[in-house]
Amino acid sequence: MRTRIVKVILMMILGMSVVRCSKRDIALWKEARQDRIERGEKCYEKSNGNVYCKDKYGNIVY
Repeated sequence: MRTRIVKVILMMILGMSVVRCSKRDIALWKEARQDRIERGEKCYEKSNGNVYCKDKYGNIVY
């Protein structure tokens, strides 16, 4: 009985930490996207899967 309770508690802790980390990652991606928009960069994906970005002057930036 005790081992079940311990397993449940550990699963809850693991679940909470995963949700918290993914929530923070989403916020960081949104912030990075906003920074790129403010700098005037646009990103494109080539047919082979490579991604590159151009600034507002047409220079390729990574």
